[in-house]
Amino acid sequence: MFLCQKPIVGWITTALNTIRSKRLQQLSLEFGRYVAIRDSERDPQEWLDLDYLLVRFLDSNPLRLRVTYKSEGMSDHMAVLLPELTKRGIVELVQSED
Repeated sequence: MFLCQKPIVGWITTALNTIRSKRLQQLSLEFGRYVAIRDSERDPQEWLDLDYLLVRFLDSNPLRLRVTYKSEGMSDHMAVLLPELTKRGIVELVQSED
């Protein structure tokens, strides 16, 4: 599970690039309140890089991808940030309870 509390998404992409195991069953990303919005405004290419990497990763690894966000209404925003994942329907977008 990757927990992003600061507006930095590039480190997730960097960390995922180091994974070599084919035994993963689930990958979870959790974004804190407003983190995704601030980060996308700062560097939208980082989000597109993450989207591309996750699609490529899921194409070669049969696992479940879950993205959790804290702000109400972020589902539409996450769909813009991760366009290919959401278009293909290979990501579960979940609003957290807290």
